[in-house]
Amino acid sequence: MQPFDLNDFVRAMREAAKATEAPSQVRSVMEAAFQHPAAIKTAMSSFSGEGEILFEDETVSIWYCGFDPDTHIPPHDHQTTATIGVYAGEENNHFYKIDINNLEHKSTRCLKPGDVISMGPHAIHSVETANTAASYGIHVYLAPLTKVERSLFDWETGAAKPYTDEDFEQM
Repeated sequence: MQPFDLNDFVRAMREAAKATEAPSQVRSVMEAAFQHPAAIKTAMSSFSGEGEILFEDETVSIWYCGFDPDTHIPPHDHQTTATIGVYAGEENNHFYKIDINNLEHKSTRCLKPGDVISMGPHAIHSVETANTAASYGIHVYLAPLTKVERSLFDWETGAAKPYTDEDFEQM
């Protein structure tokens, strides 16, 4: 098994985020790393819980994200390009569009260990663990996600509201 070094990964992501074609460069680095999900799982074994910022500056945010079994994160956007890789467990990413009076489901993509997905800044998605096991991944955003004004979307109406911790917990 090829080893995974988190510090090397963060350095590579920081460089990729500065590239002229940053989204494709980030995706390329992610795909190379996630060819060996077991190595990532081993290297990330000390991480637990919902999430932790691994690195953030004005060009990139790199997060560890864990989702407990039976978790379904409400629909939201990122207002920046996002690239997600799963290294353990499985997660369903449900994609939506806003129709006149509701949130319309467009598609679902199940990510398994080693899978990588990218989405544009205006994509709306929810994340759900795909079975009774937790899922774990690394999420990379091409902006300082903690400073980005983004939205949560009401499950029924599709109405947008600011993404705050309080609103997130209520949903």
